Amino acid sequence: MSSVFLLLLNYSHDIATAFLTVSGVLIVLLYKKRQSLSEGGSIEAFSLIYRRIKLIAEVSLLWILIAGVPRTLFYKKLEWSYMAGNAQVVAIGIKHVVMFALVGVLSYYWIKLSRFLKEKR
Repeated sequence: MSSVFLLLLNYSHDIATAFLTVSGVLIVLLYKKRQSLSEGGSIEAFSLIYRRIKLIAEVSLLWILIAGVPRTLFYKKLEWSYMAGNAQVVAIGIKHVVMFALVGVLSYYWIKLSRFLKEKR
């Protein structure tokens, strides 16, 4: 039963990563369209959309960190591919570099969009 729980936790980690990725793309798109989307008195709607996406990104990032601990601890037991051997360590490293870069880009646009909204209010 605990193995099933750990597998579900691992899958939820992957889903949270997908949510964070989509949130990041949406924040970048919001930033690029910020002028046209916030014109005409729609800053409240723009701000609401931003806050919802931000919440999804925050919860996703938190879940990635929380679920990542048991995933790391039990990786060899539950997910290790003996056919791939140590090559999967390189693949996992590359995946994490890409995800850290994504979080960096997300954070950059997140901060810029937050400053933009503070100026508009």
